[in-house]
Amino acid sequence: MNYMQSRSELRITKPKLFIFDFDGTLAETEILSAEIVAERLARQGISMDPRRVSAVLSGAAKEKDHPLLEGLTGQALEPDFMDHVRADWRTAISKGIDATAGAEDMLRNLSVPFCIASNASRIDLVHRLRAANLLSLVGPGFFSSDDVGFRKPDPAVFLLASEVMGVHPSECLVVEDSTVGLEAAKRARMSSCAFVGGRHHSDEMRATLARCEPDLLISDLRELTKFFR
Repeated sequence: MNYMQSRSELRITKPKLFIFDFDGTLAETEILSAEIVAERLARQGISMDPRRVSAVLSGAAKEKDHPLLEGLTGQALEPDFMDHVRADWRTAISKGIDATAGAEDMLRNLSVPFCIASNASRIDLVHRLRAANLLSLVGPGFFSSDDVGFRKPDPAVFLLASEVMGVHPSECLVVEDSTVGLEAAKRARMSSCAFVGGRHHSDEMRATLARCEPDLLISDLRELTKFFR
């Protein structure tokens, strides 16, 4: 499924602001986390496809990760399982992470302003932007759930971004890789674009995101610069 075929199929006009999610959209952090989970599960004799892990955990609040994993595996996990996962993840990120294919080119060539709005803490977001070599491109234009005290699917972080950037919500296009992000965009009354080209995206996840009925659905971020000239 791909809405990016002709201008006549486009459901929205050219936005005045792009609002990007970060994890799984601009950087390949979601698959990194899922691979670490799968590796630790394997040590306990549990074989699990990282993309299946990602499909279950994508967008979930931190406190829900453990019960969701136990539900997925059907087995009890050590109480500190996710603590070890997060520690391994922070170590891996410190060594550098991959920006999503095409993300840097896309950000350099967008013809309208953009910013980032993420569920990550502000400190973690800065750390990850640096690790992906994207901080210099984004500059100060990023917003965290820390800034508003609510996480997606609450729309607060998107609404803050539009207010600070001086663009009405109806003129914003949110680019997200998860259902909670698309739900937040809907609640903010913003147009939405589902990105399904991350390494963590399985066919199952792509179908789930398509069922959210985003205004656009793309598999390559560079499609945005080609379409919104």
